[in-house]
Amino acid sequence: MLEISVQSAGWYDKNDPDSSFAFIKDCGFEAVDFNIDHYLPVKTLTKSETAPSSFFDQSTEDILAFFTPLKEAAEKHGVAFAQMHAPAPVWIDGRAELTDYILMSVEKCLEVCAYVGCPALVVHPDRQTDKELEWEHNMQLYRRLIPAAVKTGVKVCLENLPIHFNGRLIDGVCSSGEEVCRYIDTLNVEAGCDAFGYCFDVGHANMMGCNLHDHLKKAGKRLTVLHIHDNNGIADWHTAPYTCVASAGHQTDWEGFIAGLKDSGYRGALNFETFRVLKHLPKPLKGDLLRYIAAVGRYFRDRILEDGV
Repeated sequence: MLEISVQSAGWYDKNDPDSSFAFIKDCGFEAVDFNIDHYLPVKTLTKSETAPSSFFDQSTEDILAFFTPLKEAAEKHGVAFAQMHAPAPVWIDGRAELTDYILMSVEKCLEVCAYVGCPALVVHPDRQTDKELEWEHNMQLYRRLIPAAVKTGVKVCLENLPIHFNGRLIDGVCSSGEEVCRYIDTLNVEAGCDAFGYCFDVGHANMMGCNLHDHLKKAGKRLTVLHIHDNNGIADWHTAPYTCVASAGHQTDWEGFIAGLKDSGYRGALNFETFRVLKHLPKPLKGDLLRYIAAVGRYFRDRILEDGV
């Protein structure tokens, strides 16, 4: 309940899972958000005119065997898997064969999640300036994942994503609480179970000037996982909470965020998506920053639980 979690990008060494999990446990984390998307370079595939190929061409059995050391290291050090990042983007306009290939890979990611005991996979929705087209694409995309989600018992999570258009940001998928409810409720009715959930990205919401408290309260029980990070309200910096400060104060409404988690009844992991600041930090300082981030997580947890369990 409210485990302190962090994204694997920036500290995980795929050649040494054991030391990686020992390190992150020592930094104060209880769970991780594993970047399985790193095993499928979608941007590289979109630039190629040849048939797509990747790590996911292997059989599911071979892929699970590959991730056995990951599973064993996590279990050894008592670190859970809170969520995973699926390859993105999934929907490639005008490239049906590539969309099919990525969806096949995402289905195998769901199998990996089930194998290691990860309850959720974040699958980015398609973004379009035409909202009707956006809805049509996304419903096609997520409907195709229903059989694999139901089979594995792993929840597929949509994330709020802004759109860059003509040099500015406009509302993208799940930018409003109402749209979150429409997507998740519609998909779960079609699936016949709670196969879909919502991933709330604090930084993305902050860039759109979203009322964090109101948005989280409207999402309510649909809220499944979090991407917690800070920015200046303009650029997607993915830095540590409380580090973006202007003369008027914090650039993110952290009080509204905490209140929204309390009012929504959220009890999932408090997961930090702070890969970019780790990427640009000198290696000797990474442990200190991660310990600070874990301390922020404990502070959030204490605040959320201060009036109840």
